[in-house]
Amino acid sequence: MQTRRHLTILALLFAALTAAPLGAHEGHKQDMSDEEMMMEASSSGATAAAGTGAGGADASLHGANSDHSVSATQMMQQKIEENRLASFSDLLARLHPIAAHFPIALFLVAALAEFALIVRPNLGLHSTVRFLVAAGAIGGLGSAAFGWFAAGWRLSDRSETLMIHRWNGTAIAAAGLLAWWLSSPGKNRWWLRLVLTIIAGALIVQGYYGGEMVHGPNHMGVM
Repeated sequence: MQTRRHLTILALLFAALTAAPLGAHEGHKQDMSDEEMMMEASSSGATAAAGTGAGGADASLHGANSDHSVSATQMMQQKIEENRLASFSDLLARLHPIAAHFPIALFLVAALAEFALIVRPNLGLHSTVRFLVAAGAIGGLGSAAFGWFAAGWRLSDRSETLMIHRWNGTAIAAAGLLAWWLSSPGKNRWWLRLVLTIIAGALIVQGYYGGEMVHGPNHMGVM
């Protein structure tokens, strides 16, 4: 029975860890506001549309010149060159999308396990919860640190999206350390449950604004 319970927890953890990776929008790295990124995107779109229109007219007159266009392989190679590591801090910044998934999964599974203890106190998941919270707290610290490397070491941002994502993530890391301490034997379990509930809600907010940074404004299509 206990083996089956642990396998179920590991399955939930694996499912959460294999979610699609998060990434940082290039504009946010440069401390651009959301409005500035939208203007840049609009400008790029207009340029591309103009180029398409001109290309359509030229194609009818100079179809033979299409062989001189940049191939997909050349474009891919150019992108690979542009994405090459610039420094060790650049490597740390790029680890943020990978590291972010671990504390998300660990804290959420810990919250689910703690909820199971409320329903059935005799499940004996206390040590499991403590392990998940400890691992989540350590992973949260790493993810937050990598996030600061990715977004830049500044206390304020012109982008409201990045500002919320930055400080909400930092708060999650701090709350994770508090939850780790509260998971120690002898502590009031209800305080741990309150902090885990707050962390779970903050993770939803963090995921939403992370999606805004990657996919752009209103990426959920709810507005």
